[in-house]
Amino acid sequence: ALRGRLEDVAGRVGARAAAPPGVRAGARRALVEELEELLRPHLEWEERTVHPLVDKFACEGPAAFSASMRYEHRIIRRSLDELARSASAADGAAADFTRRADRLLGVVLAHFELEEEVLFPILDRTMSPQALRAHLGDAPAPSGGPAGAGG
Repeated sequence: ALRGRLEDVAGRVGARAAAPPGVRAGARRALVEELEELLRPHLEWEERTVHPLVDKFACEGPAAFSASMRYEHRIIRRSLDELARSASAADGAAADFTRRADRLLGVVLAHFELEEEVLFPILDRTMSPQALRAHLGDAPAPSGGPAGAGG
């Protein structure tokens, strides 16, 4: 569900450039707010639940297996902050906003792919689906959007 919501946001980033100039600044701010609501709770949940569990089965300590994933989270948070500053800039900075938004979405989607191809297989090999769900619970549902879009 989160991936689908992010793909929807990506489409609106590109479409925003065609909006009337008076609407663009508000659209930029709305996109930043939506990305904040989608990403920050998810990042926090992963750091609180998924990463410690993966590290337990892969490599704990100062060279924890999830260290690169946590670093990517810092990059994502920094990019969200930069995008928010760009959204507040004059309308002439629209190209900068679009570049930053596209870059952020690319990093996030690559991050998800890394989780799916590297982290989650570790958990699949070491835990039953029931044990995994009991430990992790559910990821935060994406807020807003169409009914049934959470997940």
